[in-house]
Amino acid sequence: MSIKQFEGMSPVFLPERFFHGRLEGWAVLESLMGGLLKRATITAEGQWDETKQVVQFVETYRFDDGHEDTLNWAIQKLGPGKYNGSGPNLEGEAEGDQAGCAFHWRYTRDTPQADGKTTKLNFDDWFYLIDDNACIVRGSSGRAGLPFATAHVTYRRLSGQ
Repeated sequence: MSIKQFEGMSPVFLPERFFHGRLEGWAVLESLMGGLLKRATITAEGQWDETKQVVQFVETYRFDDGHEDTLNWAIQKLGPGKYNGSGPNLEGEAEGDQAGCAFHWRYTRDTPQADGKTTKLNFDDWFYLIDDNACIVRGSSGRAGLPFATAHVTYRRLSGQ
């Protein structure tokens, strides 16, 4: 799938707009065969710095098996439709492309597991803005570029501009 196919589709998803303020969310993770692996609730908050062109975004996933995973992002707008991201546990930088209602976000990170260990996973996430206060994400995660799970995530904005 190409980000270009979303050009001209509205509403327009801009990470600096959507991730600014408080959000809540829900996630289900499925195996490639469709079996439920985990469920999670999400709390998140972001702050856009216009001068630096960076949104600081912290999101915490609370999984039904009791463990938590907090992602601490610095997402920088590089220019129209281009973003990168940094944060703890990332391998290199995250890369993002935006067009129309979609945002494509790719990264590799050490991901905490329920047993207290971490696993290096690749993520490939597609965000689709539904309206100004809701988006749906379809993501895949895997190792060495081979996917083994799909995530379905819904975010709702609670406050922000």
